[in-house]
Amino acid sequence: MSSGALANRAAPLLFVALWSTGFIAAKYSMHSADPFVFLCLRFALAAAVLVPIVLLAGAALPRRLWTHRHDMVTGVLVHCGYLGFVFWPIKNGVPSGIVAIIIGVQPILTTALATLYIGESLNARKAIGLLVGFAGIGVVIVGKYGIALGLSGGLDPLDLLMCVVSLLSISVGVFYQKKFCDQSKLLPGTLMQYLAATVATAACALLFGEAWRVDWNQTFVLALVWQVLGLSIGAVVLLMFLIRRGEASRVSSMFYLIPPFVVVEAHFLFGETLGAVSIGGMLLAVAGVYLVNRPGRAATVPE
Repeated sequence: MSSGALANRAAPLLFVALWSTGFIAAKYSMHSADPFVFLCLRFALAAAVLVPIVLLAGAALPRRLWTHRHDMVTGVLVHCGYLGFVFWPIKNGVPSGIVAIIIGVQPILTTALATLYIGESLNARKAIGLLVGFAGIGVVIVGKYGIALGLSGGLDPLDLLMCVVSLLSISVGVFYQKKFCDQSKLLPGTLMQYLAATVATAACALLFGEAWRVDWNQTFVLALVWQVLGLSIGAVVLLMFLIRRGEASRVSSMFYLIPPFVVVEAHFLFGETLGAVSIGGMLLAVAGVYLVNRPGRAATVPE
């Protein structure tokens, strides 16, 4: 196997492994800053780090906003809309299981958009794989939190709305990136995403009356550094690379693997139990991703 083929195979798993740590890092940082204030700081730092990386890579820094308008829209959707409205309900006490199940619909919505507006194929194998993956996510979360998902006293309508906004943002964001940003240069385009996300999260912080205070303790600083370098630089650049190289539906299906990864990470880091039901759900999720991403059989050419 060539090094390029090996890199293409390893990139999706590396992305999932990196992206899943964001939920763990958020647990360490959420008590030190409000959600949108924290994300505004994270994206501003990520943009600052990307500037010398862009120059070292020999690319030109963006000069015209209009040229990068699609990158900026993607940044608002994927970074501000998705992450901001995921962190908000978790900060308000909504169990991550509820949030994960709602966000788990994302690959299905993205695939529907890609099928309708980009013309990506949706065969029976892909459809079954998406449904199996979603079922696997449900089993993982129920196995971890129980049938009640740890929710008591009902779900606040505003928190539910936030989850839905997050779901729509990541679903449309992955589709939008594939449809409009394939011609963008990877690093300058990602830089413009973070600049737009910085402005958008600052606006949301003001809109929701968040306190512009940060508790600069050691745990928070370490979590912030990891989210900037490991996630905003490493994982997001990988995500943009994967979207360019593959179908939106295939890339979206990788998100099914994130909750199982989080469950395993929480088991080793926080001593959270890992029951047989959750393990079975992980296997279902893996099976769903395999069905979506398995290459179809090559057509037989008559001699």
